Amino acid sequence: MYCKNCQAPLETDAKFCVNCGAKVTETSNQTEGTVAEHDQVAATNAGISTENNQGTSTNSNTDNKATANEYVDQGKEVAKKYWSFLPQAVLHPYATSKRVNEEGMINAIITLVLFSLFIPLSSYIGVSTYFRAPFFDTVLKPFVIMLLFFALLIAVKFGVAKLMKANISFIGVLARFGTLMVVPTIFVLASIIFMFLSSYTFSVLLMVCAISFASIASMATIFSIKEKAVGRGGLDVIYGVIITYVAMMIILFIIGDSIMGRLIGDIQNNLYF
Repeated sequence: MYCKNCQAPLETDAKFCVNCGAKVTETSNQTEGTVAEHDQVAATNAGISTENNQGTSTNSNTDNKATANEYVDQGKEVAKKYWSFLPQAVLHPYATSKRVNEEGMINAIITLVLFSLFIPLSSYIGVSTYFRAPFFDTVLKPFVIMLLFFALLIAVKFGVAKLMKANISFIGVLARFGTLMVVPTIFVLASIIFMFLSSYTFSVLLMVCAISFASIASMATIFSIKEKAVGRGGLDVIYGVIITYVAMMIILFIIGDSIMGRLIGDIQNNLYF
């Protein structure tokens, strides 16, 4: 507290200023008390605000952990369902493809993603025996292109299904085709394993089998879809297979050239230098 007349500091209970002798009014005391109260309230509010911020931060961290745990649990559940699905798809691929519904879409997507990854990965491992190939151009780029190829191929199969008057959705076609691609995917994986074991002849044989089984899976998908045809009429299944293979050759010619052309170019460059 200070004197209003000379601004000298005063005692708390002072009645007169010891410096100038001026009388200390009650208003000054009240003003000082009010200021002190405001400071105390401000300090209390600051403490509450800090606690609220800490509580909000703690809640945010808790929510993030809960979300992460939820994703982990979902991943485990998807993996569990896929592992239980594999034996059926391996032992009875065609029968299983006819039983799958739209809920089997996740299993089909996993299979097609693995196949699309294993094919360029096997090429990368094979050419790496002779020179260091670029991982992006040899694996990642072909992986994306193969996914695009499968998306276009399934779209063609869906169009054929409509021509055959089959009562099936796009996801249903995806689920059936993905189920039939389990066996080829396993053969590609086995080819990679034998490549690591330096058994290149047997690895190439397994890769040829994988490509052959993938072609058979594409044909079997059309026969599986035809069983969903409603009533008589519609496109004959043989013509459905022909349309599918012609479209497949066109797609492979268009996008396959970008894969093989770049890979052959890299091989030639490394051989010359």
